[in-house]
Amino acid sequence: MKKNNSYLADDEIDLSDIIKSLWREKILILFISIICGLFGYLFSSFQPQNFKTEIKLKNPPYQLFESYSYLINNNNKETTTTTTTTTITIIKTTNVAEKFFSDFKLNLLSLDNVESFVEESQGLDNFKRYLKSKNITANKYFIDKLGIVKEKNIIISNKYFLVFEKNLDGDIFFNNYIEFVKKKSVTEFKKNLKLTIENKINSYEQALETAKLINLENPILKSLNNQNQAVNEPEALFYKGSKLLSLEINYLKRLLIKLENEQFNFEIILDKASPPLLQNASVSLFFVSGSILGFLLSLAIIFLRNVLKK
Repeated sequence: MKKNNSYLADDEIDLSDIIKSLWREKILILFISIICGLFGYLFSSFQPQNFKTEIKLKNPPYQLFESYSYLINNNNKETTTTTTTTTITIIKTTNVAEKFFSDFKLNLLSLDNVESFVEESQGLDNFKRYLKSKNITANKYFIDKLGIVKEKNIIISNKYFLVFEKNLDGDIFFNNYIEFVKKKSVTEFKKNLKLTIENKINSYEQALETAKLINLENPILKSLNNQNQAVNEPEALFYKGSKLLSLEINYLKRLLIKLENEQFNFEIILDKASPPLLQNASVSLFFVSGSILGFLLSLAIIFLRNVLKK
């Protein structure tokens, strides 16, 4: 028992000696810790700080595109065979609003569109100077910095992110870029619809001339049981008759005028872009980490010096 007590006494003496030794070297420990903390701070300040913002989009209301729905025939057919060898055909239809939003999302992720937006924007002088100093294009800057939000490799519907450095107000940039893409998508959408309508008008006018040549005013009716039902899909458009063709031509021309004046005013952003969130470790964290590393380094130096003295 006396031996054990003496061992404990020795341990206590050793521990107190260590504490006293560290206290005598407090200036050295403090100096090394601060120096390493400053090195960590300097290291962090040379690292580019990346921020991230996210934005949630909403589908445009289909009612805005309802007048043009019959102009786009976008049916995808899928066939499956059951165990009873019966073939079932499943038809998936895509309405005009879905087609527009699909094209919109493709435009949103286009780096060429990002570059066009940067070039046309007036309030990005600092960012443009930064790109020039780095000798890179906006296209190259935003590679892997613009995309669809995923959580556990699952895509979050209609949610997109933008990563940027501190020289860019990313959330404001993202909101304005969405509006830029919307205008571009509407312009392309109207251009394609206009071409479709003009082609239909041209086809109907040619059919009208044919119908007039053969004096066909009314649609050809089915010569079966029901004499009052018009042919659903005749071999040529002129079978509809000159009266019906004239009505459809006039309707298409009115639709073309409506399309030219169409603004498609709707909000495509569900929520404004989220406030920028720092992706890198903070400067204070680098300083604290450096200080801890300096403290451990000072202990090692004191230990080695004592060993060499002995």
